[in-house]
Amino acid sequence: MGPILRKARITPNHLTLLGVAFSFFGAAVVASGRLRAGMVVLIFAWLFDVMDGAMAKYSGHVSRFGGFLDSVMDRYTEGAVFVAFVYHYAVSGAALMAGVTTFALIGAAAVSYARARAENEIGSKCDVGVGARLPRLALIAAATLAGHPAAGIVAVLLLSHYTVFQRVMYTRRLLKQRERGEITGGR
Repeated sequence: MGPILRKARITPNHLTLLGVAFSFFGAAVVASGRLRAGMVVLIFAWLFDVMDGAMAKYSGHVSRFGGFLDSVMDRYTEGAVFVAFVYHYAVSGAALMAGVTTFALIGAAAVSYARARAENEIGSKCDVGVGARLPRLALIAAATLAGHPAAGIVAVLLLSHYTVFQRVMYTRRLLKQRERGEITGGR
């Protein structure tokens, strides 16, 4: 697809923004109560998240801004999925699941923040943990398509908060080791 997209003057950033648009549409479908149909749209939208990076490498347009834009838009698209489920559960009268989904959203956002903040403090990668964005989305998608979205959301809630814990402990350990002079690097 690279040559076709390049000829059409579609940039990796265009693909990122197109993915965001489809993600918001898919989230709206989920919010309307058509969970499986919405998830199919979301899976299609997530393909753009894969294609934008591949297109950047193919076309030689890898840029720091493109990576930044992609990362920020990932937060919006993932948040939209959770908000759609919160809305769906709230209007369906499932207040407990609306609350659980809200805490899953908080956990998912905290995973990304913990990584960014840790990397700022330690001066190196902090991608430890089992609950990165792709596994979280895959869990919700698989559970929703299987007819059990609540199970996927509960799994994401647990996985997200556990991953934050892993990143906090990893960062704490590295910073303490640096304070004691056991390792060097970073700040």
